Amino acid sequence: MFSDSIPSPSDLQNLHSFLILGGGSSGDSAAKLLRSLGKKVNLADRSPEKANRELYTNVLSDNVPHESLQGIDCLIKSPGILPNHPILEMAKNKQIPILSEISLGRIFFKGKIIGITGTDGKSTTTALTFHLLQKKFPNAKMGGNIGVPFTSFCREDIEIVVLELSSYQLEDSPNLKLTSSAILNLASDHLERHKTMGNYALAKWKIQNLDDTHHNCFVNPNFFNYTPFPKPISDQLHLIGEGESYFISQNPNQILTKTNVYDAKNFPLKGKHNLMNLCFAIALCESVGMNKDDIESQLETFQGLPHRFQSIPTESLNPKYKHIRFINDSKSTNLHSMLSGISGFQKGNPLYLILGGIPKVEPLEPFLHRWKELECPLYVFGKAIEVWKEELNHVGLPVFYFDDLPSVLEKVKIDVTQWIVERDRKSQNLPLTVIFSPAGASFDLYKNFEERGNHFVHLVQANFG
Repeated sequence: MFSDSIPSPSDLQNLHSFLILGGGSSGDSAAKLLRSLGKKVNLADRSPEKANRELYTNVLSDNVPHESLQGIDCLIKSPGILPNHPILEMAKNKQIPILSEISLGRIFFKGKIIGITGTDGKSTTTALTFHLLQKKFPNAKMGGNIGVPFTSFCREDIEIVVLELSSYQLEDSPNLKLTSSAILNLASDHLERHKTMGNYALAKWKIQNLDDTHHNCFVNPNFFNYTPFPKPISDQLHLIGEGESYFISQNPNQILTKTNVYDAKNFPLKGKHNLMNLCFAIALCESVGMNKDDIESQLETFQGLPHRFQSIPTESLNPKYKHIRFINDSKSTNLHSMLSGISGFQKGNPLYLILGGIPKVEPLEPFLHRWKELECPLYVFGKAIEVWKEELNHVGLPVFYFDDLPSVLEKVKIDVTQWIVERDRKSQNLPLTVIFSPAGASFDLYKNFEERGNHFVHLVQANFG
């Protein structure tokens, strides 16, 4: 059974033999921590041949539950492992304690923890909060789902950390007793695991710690449209949204909190969704004692994340393409994220949009409505074709289908060349934006979204350099 509370270090002393279920970065990090404590650590993984065997006493396939659990005192579950995995079921029957990697790290960490979750914007808001915190807390760290396992630094003497927490990590963990927390938004995602939006919301809701009068939880009020319970009444719960005491204004860009108004006109990231991310980050920083001057002094220097609406430098391109802006948004793995990215575009803005990958379980209709507004050409590749093609064809706008990303860029180059000729003929001044925002997972053709994004950048430079 999953532990219903965070064990103490003394509890851990009585456990000697551990099984990591699911390797990868978080599993390997947990193994390193446990080995440093003198524990025996085994691994059960679906690809045992790829394991870092130096970390483990034994490495087994995850399809042999009896053998995997023999002599095991505690199981550490990696977040990607499904809850109904046979080894988990057997561990529950044997009453073997089950911990998440995040929970294991929480046993040892003594400082303050800010936790951030939501469907979209988690990584950007985590990185942004970390960036702001460094003014007051220079030894702060960030980790979790953003790519740095919590167990890799949980024993360090750090005053404060920021953790990006996925629904999988939260679902697998008891109350993490966070100092402050945030739920940025909720949209259809991961329903292949959670099944319903209500279940998805309940997993996210585990981030809060409203029973602690010192805790502060910041939530987008739309989140409560999906919860199987009404919005709680609590002094520790703060809403961030239109008409609430925490919100944004545009023209000029400002962030409004209960006590301050922040000038955000020079904040580098564009779009309403990024101002909302900034509002959450500022609220979280205020909750741990940062003042307005320190926060504001950090706003201009945040550079955003790789593969998240990242402009490819025009200096690396042929001067004849100086009026073309290429955007790498490979981190967009669902429709909601992609729609946030293109929210600032209007009909008449020259735009080419590239989609692809493995679509999540979510309705296509909101995108179809937006596509009709923009009337832009659409380029689709990979697994998404068989899922979306029928609905896309019914819209009646230009859409092109390709097996892979190199084929997409070959077609884009032809169309860009024609656009330049037409632009010069009409003496138009508006630039063209080519956005790679796949709105699907990368695993049909790539190991991860980073590899996919790097390939897009390479193809742009090869075709337009």
